[in-house]
Amino acid sequence: MDDAWWGASIEALPGGSPSFIVGERSMPYSIIVDSTGERFANESESYVDLGHHMLEHDKDGPYWLVTDVRHARRYLRTYAMDPRANKKMQDAGVMVKADTLEELAAKLGLDKGRFAATVKRFNGFARSGVDGDFGRGNSAYDRYYSDPTVRPNPNLGPIEKGPFTAFRLVVGDLGTKGGVVTDAEGRALREDGSVIEGLYSAGNNSASVMGRTYPGPGSTIGPAAVFGMRAARHMATVGALTTTAAR
Repeated sequence: MDDAWWGASIEALPGGSPSFIVGERSMPYSIIVDSTGERFANESESYVDLGHHMLEHDKDGPYWLVTDVRHARRYLRTYAMDPRANKKMQDAGVMVKADTLEELAAKLGLDKGRFAATVKRFNGFARSGVDGDFGRGNSAYDRYYSDPTVRPNPNLGPIEKGPFTAFRLVVGDLGTKGGVVTDAEGRALREDGSVIEGLYSAGNNSASVMGRTYPGPGSTIGPAAVFGMRAARHMATVGALTTTAAR
Protein backbone atom coordinates (compact mmCIF):
# COMPACT_ATOMS: atom_id res chain seq x y z
CA MET A 1 0.00 0.00 0.00
CA ASP A 2 2.49 2.55 -1.25
CA ASP A 3 -0.06 5.11 -2.43
CA ALA A 4 -3.07 7.09 -1.23
CA TRP A 5 -5.91 9.22 -2.54
CA TRP A 6 -3.76 12.34 -2.28
CA GLY A 7 -4.97 15.89 -2.73
CA ALA A 8 -4.22 19.53 -1.97
CA SER A 9 -5.56 20.67 1.40
CA ILE A 10 -5.66 23.93 3.34
CA GLU A 11 -3.18 23.54 6.18
CA ALA A 12 -4.82 22.62 9.48
CA LEU A 13 -5.05 25.04 12.35
CA PRO A 14 -3.51 23.87 15.63
CA GLY A 15 -5.66 21.08 16.96
CA GLY A 16 -7.76 21.00 13.78
CA SER A 17 -7.86 19.07 10.53
CA PRO A 18 -6.78 20.09 7.02
CA SER A 19 -9.50 21.08 4.54
CA PHE A 20 -9.41 18.94 1.40
CA ILE A 21 -10.10 21.17 -1.61
CA VAL A 22 -11.42 20.09 -5.00
CA GLY A 23 -13.60 22.64 -6.80
CA GLU A 24 -12.08 25.78 -5.28
CA ARG A 25 -8.63 25.28 -6.80
CA SER A 26 -10.14 24.66 -10.23
CA MET A 27 -12.20 27.83 -10.48
CA PRO A 28 -10.98 30.91 -12.41
CA TYR A 29 -9.00 33.74 -10.80
CA SER A 30 -6.78 31.34 -8.87
CA ILE A 31 -3.40 29.67 -9.17
CA ILE A 32 -1.22 27.43 -7.03
CA VAL A 33 2.45 28.31 -6.63
CA ASP A 34 5.38 26.78 -4.79
CA SER A 35 7.76 28.53 -2.42
CA THR A 36 9.63 30.05 -5.37
CA GLY A 37 6.47 31.70 -6.66
CA GLU A 38 6.04 29.46 -9.70
CA ARG A 39 3.28 27.14 -10.89
CA PHE A 40 4.20 23.46 -11.12
CA ALA A 41 1.00 21.65 -12.17
CA ASN A 42 -2.48 21.94 -13.63
CA GLU A 43 -4.57 23.25 -10.73
CA SER A 44 -7.74 21.69 -12.18
CA GLU A 45 -6.41 18.16 -12.59
CA SER A 46 -7.66 15.27 -10.46
CA TYR A 47 -6.81 15.55 -6.80
CA VAL A 48 -4.73 12.36 -6.95
CA ASP A 49 -2.61 13.68 -9.80
CA LEU A 50 -2.15 17.05 -8.11
CA GLY A 51 -1.20 15.29 -4.89
CA HIS A 52 1.43 13.28 -6.71
CA HIS A 53 2.80 16.44 -8.31
CA MET A 54 2.96 18.12 -4.90
CA LEU A 55 4.83 15.15 -3.43
CA GLU A 56 7.26 15.10 -6.35
CA HIS A 57 7.79 18.84 -5.88
CA ASP A 58 7.89 18.77 -2.07
CA LYS A 59 11.57 19.69 -1.91
CA ASP A 60 10.56 23.25 -2.75
CA GLY A 61 8.68 23.80 0.50
CA PRO A 62 5.21 25.25 1.11
CA TYR A 63 2.51 25.78 -1.52
CA TRP A 64 0.04 28.64 -1.81
CA LEU A 65 -3.40 28.91 -3.40
CA VAL A 66 -3.44 32.51 -4.63
CA THR A 67 -6.75 34.17 -5.58
CA ASP A 68 -7.95 37.60 -6.57
CA VAL A 69 -11.05 39.21 -5.13
CA ARG A 70 -13.39 37.77 -7.78
CA HIS A 71 -12.66 34.23 -6.61
CA ALA A 72 -13.78 35.19 -3.11
CA ARG A 73 -16.92 36.99 -4.29
CA ARG A 74 -18.16 34.55 -6.91
CA TYR A 75 -17.41 31.05 -5.66
CA LEU A 76 -18.20 28.95 -2.61
CA ARG A 77 -15.03 28.41 -0.61
CA THR A 78 -15.81 25.70 1.92
CA TYR A 79 -12.71 26.45 3.96
CA ALA A 80 -13.43 30.17 4.40
CA MET A 81 -17.09 30.32 5.41
CA ASP A 82 -16.67 30.85 9.16
CA PRO A 83 -15.41 34.35 10.09
CA ARG A 84 -14.00 32.97 13.35
CA ALA A 85 -12.01 30.32 11.49
CA ASN A 86 -10.83 32.92 8.99
CA LYS A 87 -9.41 35.05 11.77
CA LYS A 88 -7.66 32.04 13.24
CA MET A 89 -6.20 31.20 9.82
CA GLN A 90 -4.92 34.75 9.47
CA ASP A 91 -3.42 34.68 12.96
CA ALA A 92 -1.70 31.37 12.15
CA GLY A 93 -0.41 32.60 8.79
CA VAL A 94 -2.47 30.03 6.89
CA MET A 95 -4.48 32.78 5.20
CA VAL A 96 -2.63 35.88 4.03
CA LYS A 97 -4.22 38.98 2.52
CA ALA A 98 -2.70 41.95 0.65
CA ASP A 99 -3.89 44.82 -1.50
CA THR A 100 -1.23 44.27 -4.17
CA LEU A 101 0.58 41.27 -5.60
CA GLU A 102 3.91 42.78 -4.65
CA GLU A 103 2.79 43.11 -1.04
CA LEU A 104 1.44 39.56 -1.10
CA ALA A 105 4.74 38.20 -2.40
CA ALA A 106 6.57 39.98 0.43
CA LYS A 107 4.23 38.55 3.07
CA LEU A 108 4.60 35.03 1.64
CA GLY A 109 8.36 35.29 1.39
CA LEU A 110 8.31 34.79 -2.39
CA ASP A 111 10.76 36.26 -4.87
CA LYS A 112 8.81 39.31 -6.07
CA GLY A 113 10.19 39.26 -9.59
CA ARG A 114 9.61 35.55 -10.13
CA PHE A 115 6.10 35.67 -8.66
CA ALA A 116 5.21 38.71 -10.80
CA ALA A 117 6.48 36.89 -13.91
CA THR A 118 4.41 33.82 -13.02
CA VAL A 119 1.22 35.86 -12.63
CA LYS A 120 1.89 37.83 -15.81
CA ARG A 121 2.41 34.63 -17.80
CA PHE A 122 -0.71 33.04 -16.33
CA ASN A 123 -2.78 36.15 -17.06
CA GLY A 124 -1.70 35.93 -20.68
CA PHE A 125 -2.93 32.34 -20.80
CA ALA A 126 -6.22 33.40 -19.23
CA ARG A 127 -6.80 36.02 -21.93
CA SER A 128 -5.88 33.68 -24.77
CA GLY A 129 -7.85 30.79 -23.28
CA VAL A 130 -4.96 28.32 -23.53
CA ASP A 131 -2.74 27.32 -20.62
CA GLY A 132 0.50 26.84 -22.50
CA ASP A 133 2.29 25.35 -19.51
CA PHE A 134 -0.05 22.72 -18.04
CA GLY A 135 -3.19 22.61 -20.20
CA ARG A 136 -5.60 23.70 -17.48
CA GLY A 137 -9.14 23.68 -18.81
CA ASN A 138 -8.39 21.43 -21.79
CA SER A 139 -10.27 18.37 -20.53
CA ALA A 140 -13.86 17.61 -19.60
CA TYR A 141 -12.59 16.65 -16.14
CA ASP A 142 -11.05 20.09 -15.67
CA ARG A 143 -14.19 21.85 -16.83
CA TYR A 144 -16.48 19.98 -14.42
CA TYR A 145 -15.43 22.52 -11.79
CA SER A 146 -15.36 25.76 -13.75
CA ASP A 147 -17.31 28.93 -14.51
CA PRO A 148 -18.94 28.82 -17.97
CA THR A 149 -19.52 32.57 -17.83
CA VAL A 150 -15.75 33.10 -17.95
CA ARG A 151 -14.42 33.07 -21.51
CA PRO A 152 -12.54 31.91 -23.48
CA ASN A 153 -11.53 29.27 -20.90
CA PRO A 154 -13.90 28.58 -17.97
CA ASN A 155 -11.01 27.45 -15.73
CA LEU A 156 -8.79 30.48 -16.29
CA GLY A 157 -9.21 34.00 -14.99
CA PRO A 158 -6.47 36.62 -14.66
CA ILE A 159 -5.07 37.34 -11.20
CA GLU A 160 -5.22 41.13 -11.25
CA LYS A 161 -7.94 42.56 -8.98
CA GLY A 162 -7.20 43.03 -5.30
CA PRO A 163 -7.37 42.51 -2.52
CA PHE A 164 -5.54 39.22 -3.01
CA THR A 165 -5.68 36.22 -0.70
CA ALA A 166 -3.33 33.27 -0.35
CA PHE A 167 -3.96 30.03 1.55
CA ARG A 168 -1.14 27.74 2.58
CA LEU A 169 -1.54 24.25 1.16
CA VAL A 170 -0.27 20.88 2.28
CA VAL A 171 -0.63 17.38 0.84
CA GLY A 172 -3.71 15.72 2.31
CA ASP A 173 -5.39 12.38 1.63
CA LEU A 174 -8.79 10.74 1.64
CA GLY A 175 -7.49 7.28 2.48
CA THR A 176 -5.15 4.56 1.29
CA LYS A 177 -4.93 3.59 -2.36
CA GLY A 178 -3.61 0.09 -2.83
CA GLY A 179 -3.80 -3.35 -1.35
CA VAL A 180 -4.20 -6.96 -2.40
CA VAL A 181 -3.90 -7.68 -6.12
CA THR A 182 -6.89 -9.71 -7.31
CA ASP A 183 -8.07 -11.53 -10.38
CA ALA A 184 -11.29 -10.82 -12.31
CA GLU A 185 -13.32 -12.72 -9.69
CA GLY A 186 -11.95 -10.69 -6.77
CA ARG A 187 -9.75 -13.55 -5.57
CA ALA A 188 -6.58 -12.48 -3.79
CA LEU A 189 -3.35 -13.34 -5.57
CA ARG A 190 0.14 -14.12 -4.34
CA GLU A 191 3.18 -12.33 -5.76
CA ASP A 192 3.66 -15.18 -8.25
CA GLY A 193 0.07 -14.73 -9.50
CA SER A 194 -1.33 -17.87 -7.89
CA VAL A 195 -4.72 -17.70 -6.16
CA ILE A 196 -5.07 -17.70 -2.38
CA GLU A 197 -8.11 -19.94 -2.09
CA GLY A 198 -10.95 -18.57 0.02
CA LEU A 199 -9.59 -15.02 0.24
CA TYR A 200 -11.30 -12.20 -1.67
CA SER A 201 -10.82 -8.46 -1.78
CA ALA A 202 -12.68 -5.48 -3.25
CA GLY A 203 -12.77 -1.71 -2.94
CA ASN A 204 -9.96 0.14 -1.19
CA ASN A 205 -8.72 -3.11 0.35
CA SER A 206 -7.58 -4.19 -3.09
CA ALA A 207 -5.15 -2.74 -5.59
CA SER A 208 -6.92 -0.04 -7.59
CA VAL A 209 -8.00 -1.00 -11.10
CA MET A 210 -7.35 2.68 -11.94
CA GLY A 211 -3.67 2.35 -11.11
CA ARG A 212 -2.18 5.52 -9.67
CA THR A 213 -4.56 7.98 -11.26
CA TYR A 214 -8.21 9.00 -10.89
CA PRO A 215 -10.37 9.25 -14.02
CA GLY A 216 -13.40 10.70 -12.25
CA PRO A 217 -16.14 10.28 -9.63
CA GLY A 218 -16.98 6.67 -8.84
CA SER A 219 -13.42 5.42 -9.23
CA THR A 220 -13.63 3.62 -5.90
CA ILE A 221 -17.34 2.94 -5.57
CA GLY A 222 -17.74 1.52 -9.08
CA PRO A 223 -14.98 -1.11 -8.85
CA ALA A 224 -15.97 -1.95 -5.27
CA ALA A 225 -19.53 -2.71 -6.38
CA VAL A 226 -18.52 -4.62 -9.52
CA PHE A 227 -15.78 -6.77 -8.00
CA GLY A 228 -17.68 -7.20 -4.74
CA MET A 229 -20.53 -8.68 -6.78
CA ARG A 230 -18.19 -10.85 -8.87
CA ALA A 231 -16.52 -12.10 -5.71
CA ALA A 232 -19.89 -12.93 -4.11
CA ARG A 233 -21.03 -14.81 -7.21
CA HIS A 234 -17.78 -16.75 -7.33
CA MET A 235 -18.12 -17.67 -3.65
CA ALA A 236 -21.66 -18.84 -4.28
CA THR A 237 -20.54 -20.95 -7.23
CA VAL A 238 -17.67 -22.51 -5.29
CA GLY A 239 -20.01 -23.15 -2.36
CA ALA A 240 -22.57 -24.86 -4.61
CA LEU A 241 -19.90 -27.05 -6.22
CA THR A 242 -18.47 -27.99 -2.82
CA THR A 243 -21.91 -28.93 -1.54
CA THR A 244 -22.61 -31.04 -4.64
CA ALA A 245 -19.27 -32.81 -4.40
CA ALA A 246 -19.86 -33.56 -0.73
CA ARG A 247 -23.10 -35.28 -1.56
